[in-house]
Amino acid sequence: MPDMQHLADSMLSAAATVLGRLVEQPAAATGATRHDHDGSIRTDGTELVTLAELPSAGIEIVVRFASADMHKIVAAMLGGADDVGEMGAMQLSIASETASQIAVAMVEQLARELGVSPDGVKAELRVDATGLPPPPFESYDGQVQVGAELMPTIAVDFAAIALSRLTAAGSVVQPAEAPPSAEPAVQATPAPPPPTPVSTVPPQNAQNVAYASMQPSAPRTASPGQANLDLVHDVPLQIRAVLGRTTMPLREVVSLQSGSVFELDKAAAEPIDLYVNNILIARGEVVVVDDKYAVKISELNPQTE
Repeated sequence: MPDMQHLADSMLSAAATVLGRLVEQPAAATGATRHDHDGSIRTDGTELVTLAELPSAGIEIVVRFASADMHKIVAAMLGGADDVGEMGAMQLSIASETASQIAVAMVEQLARELGVSPDGVKAELRVDATGLPPPPFESYDGQVQVGAELMPTIAVDFAAIALSRLTAAGSVVQPAEAPPSAEPAVQATPAPPPPTPVSTVPPQNAQNVAYASMQPSAPRTASPGQANLDLVHDVPLQIRAVLGRTTMPLREVVSLQSGSVFELDKAAAEPIDLYVNNILIARGEVVVVDDKYAVKISELNPQTE
């Protein structure tokens, strides 16, 4: 069976790396301590509970964060004070995404330790304990020192079925490291060259297709082009009228309230842009038709700046 203490320490170090990057402060994890959890994990609001999955090994792991700690982390990310009584909807959304990113990093590190693929790793916040693995759990928790003031606690719980599959995953890794298996692995490496010669043929065919450089002008001059265009006349296109754009940091976005005003990058007299499938095709002015906004075209195929 893998060394669970080592796995927990390694996963906490991965959590510290992600947390430090999110808060933009140096972060380091302390050693994990084992505190087994015999009962069901509660999702009553004192903790943010995340269920992380490692599909390649069939393992589900619970990662828990103290809500008070996550509140401080979100406040540090937004550059504001942490003395607000409760997190609003936007702060809760950021906290959920932050917890998921940390849990994903921890499980990806677990995959590296086990030598299995991290493909498909995901983590979701759970507010219903019925969706969590049943107890008992082998649990480890540790703290992450972030900057000079933050020291959140992160706990990771392994249910019995996760422990059994960790044992199976660990037993698969050991034969791969044995000398008899190392030789077939070396012999298997020549397999990639066959796809290389196969892949050299399609580029020649691709060059033949790209060689028809006259195709763009043919539909405009040849009469059959109109018949071909009729085939796509009923294809729906998304048209957007863009009044203007601006860039705002996250801390300003979450502070927006009803009545807030922010400035766009266009003057009031400038025309608005019309995009078809994200391609600028025209500019115009806003008018009103039958109590609805409309756009009067003033310029077709404008030059992009």
